[in-house]
Amino acid sequence: MFFKALLLALVPAVFAVDHAITIGLNNTLTFTPDQVIADVGDTLTFTVVARNHSTTTTNFDGAVCPPPPGGVGENGWDSGFLSDLDGSMPQFVYTVVDTAPHFAACMQAAGAHCRAGMTFALNPTAEQTYEQFKANAMAS
Repeated sequence: MFFKALLLALVPAVFAVDHAITIGLNNTLTFTPDQVIADVGDTLTFTVVARNHSTTTTNFDGAVCPPPPGGVGENGWDSGFLSDLDGSMPQFVYTVVDTAPHFAACMQAAGAHCRAGMTFALNPTAEQTYEQFKANAMAS
């Protein structure tokens, strides 16, 4: 019975997916990919490959940019600034804890990167799309 319980406890970890997101690919103000659909237990691995950026949750609309230090929302995240100026390609890993939509942006340059469209969506919906979030950020 113990082994059956142990096996059942390990099953979610076996099926978890790691979603790789590159920040600053080709020295651009982008997250690649810019949106991901993920399940509870999956991980998002953000890797900065150019300059100095963050991945920080923020509001879907209203005061989108700059994202506040510490992030926004229940189960949000904030990587803090990650610098690749030394070629180290720093990473930040977030484990997905719910399937709610979460929206993030780079808080570098007092929100200038966010307003330039450097945005990311986790589990966007038909009501809260990535495209609308990016437009909200660029208009803030």
